[in-house]
Amino acid sequence: MVRNVKALSIAVVIVIIIAAVSVSQHLGRDNNGDVNPKDTITFTDANGKEHSISTPISNVSIVHKYIPIFMKILGLEDQVAGLDSEYGMTFSKYFKNSFSIGEFSEPNGAKMISRGSKVIITPVTMGLTNSEYLTQMGITVIHLDLTNPYVIEKNLKLLVKLFGGTDDLWERYHKYMDLFNECEEFVQQFDFDDTRDKNFVLHMTSSGFYQTHASAAVRVIESISGRSYTRIIDPNQSETVYFYQEPSILIDFDGKHTLHYLFLYSLDSPERNYNKFLTSGKDIDYKQLSCIENKQTYAISTDCVNGAISCISKILYADAFGADVGDKAVEMVHRFNETFGLHYSADNLIVQVA
Repeated sequence: MVRNVKALSIAVVIVIIIAAVSVSQHLGRDNNGDVNPKDTITFTDANGKEHSISTPISNVSIVHKYIPIFMKILGLEDQVAGLDSEYGMTFSKYFKNSFSIGEFSEPNGAKMISRGSKVIITPVTMGLTNSEYLTQMGITVIHLDLTNPYVIEKNLKLLVKLFGGTDDLWERYHKYMDLFNECEEFVQQFDFDDTRDKNFVLHMTSSGFYQTHASAAVRVIESISGRSYTRIIDPNQSETVYFYQEPSILIDFDGKHTLHYLFLYSLDSPERNYNKFLTSGKDIDYKQLSCIENKQTYAISTDCVNGAISCISKILYADAFGADVGDKAVEMVHRFNETFGLHYSADNLIVQVA
């Protein structure tokens, strides 16, 4: 009788161990089959800095306007603490625990620490200038690139892992990437052979910047059709993304090579966007440009040029290059909004201003 009890006890222990291992394996893996980062993960951020961080992180501060949207998309609203006063706090309606940490380039580290926020996430461009100072205070500074559509997937995966890689996070990630990839798949059906060699300019009128073929936004246009004019005036450019130029350069280029398309973007209305471009020519009359005379000048929604819905810009450029895209761009804006509780405007996504 004693032997039977002992044997039964051993059997029960074995069953418990097997069950525990099974549960452990289940909890330790996400729905991608990857092991969830429960302890420390080591990674290199978008600025090339290596980190070893205990996960999941929480109570994080964020600067600028792109990363907060992705926190909303992933359902991480409760994990957002400090937001910069210029851009981040415009999203405070999404984040009930948020507070201002000052300028986006030099956030107040002392205020962050006083509120228990010891991790800050920043974009690579238009981000922090006091990273070293914050690091010395014991704040972990993580750079993510969630503006460049060519690396959004990689950086969004990292964001998921930093917050624990739960099934819910991965589910939201996949919903986002499905919508993101749908835009790409949609434009692949069109033939753009007639416009492959047409020259274009991408210009941010609010800042006066022109973008080179080294920029992700220009590469997106070229992935649809056309050729950036900087490939002719500075073919070896590989690093500079934004630059200022004298008004005469566009006129000279147009005379020698023809400027077929002009894409403008800013936070202004399409009409003001276009008028700013015209006045930037100073004493030069930009209306003589081929792209204006031939009515191939477009104002593009800034939301669609960079950030979470930048994938929609492919549909807008396809439209400009002659594809019959219908209302697909508007539809995609509404679907992003409905899926993730966002509030992007579907008005004036692309407007032919001249």
